Amino acid sequence: MERAGSESGIQIHNDGRVSNIPAGMVTDQFGIVGLLAFLKGCRSRQEIKAISQGRDLTSLGFNLNASENLYNSFLSPWSDTPCRPQDIDMSVPPEYIVGPMIKQKLIPPKIENFNDDILFYLFYTSCGDLLQLIAARELHRRDWRYHKEEKCWIARAPDCEPLQKTQTFERGTYYVFDVSHWQKVKREMYLEYDKLEQAAVDVDALLPLLPVFRKAAMAKPVPEQTMPWEYST
Repeated sequence: MERAGSESGIQIHNDGRVSNIPAGMVTDQFGIVGLLAFLKGCRSRQEIKAISQGRDLTSLGFNLNASENLYNSFLSPWSDTPCRPQDIDMSVPPEYIVGPMIKQKLIPPKIENFNDDILFYLFYTSCGDLLQLIAARELHRRDWRYHKEEKCWIARAPDCEPLQKTQTFERGTYYVFDVSHWQKVKREMYLEYDKLEQAAVDVDALLPLLPVFRKAAMAKPVPEQTMPWEYST
């Protein structure tokens, strides 16, 4: 095999094409000759090496001889987050599986009685679930707003009026919920209203999918707002 520019032998071009193939061999880059060109390219292009040759899992600290699961919360190679707790397949003794027997006897939880920590836990651990929408709706009622660019929840600090306020933005002191440390952090910020999630989540059409939370989500509706961020009275 020779690179393009040589006068004899199979030619491998920089764009992946293969030419000057002897008679009787595969005549395009999609067969065995193309595979050979791909493997040769892996020597100089590290980004495609893993595709052709894979990766040694032991170099990542995995014990391939272990009898238990290597990584219980691994979702997929294309996921940026691990499995949610409810997605992990765990072996549960039958005596602990009491849900079908008692679920109709449980009193529906009143989500308005949950503290902020529980609501944040439901929001961040129930991604794509109706529970996440219900938690977001309740947080919105408590005057928390989700920042669409910063990807965090923000609320005005008590007794701290904005230092500057217009029709499009305001500047002042706010509480930001820090997911990494799981705490509310006080911070001075400049907020543009169009970067805040304004509308309360409408989950009424989805409530039949989760009957146990029907009462919890049917609290009074969010009042109409004349400003993008007005506190309910």
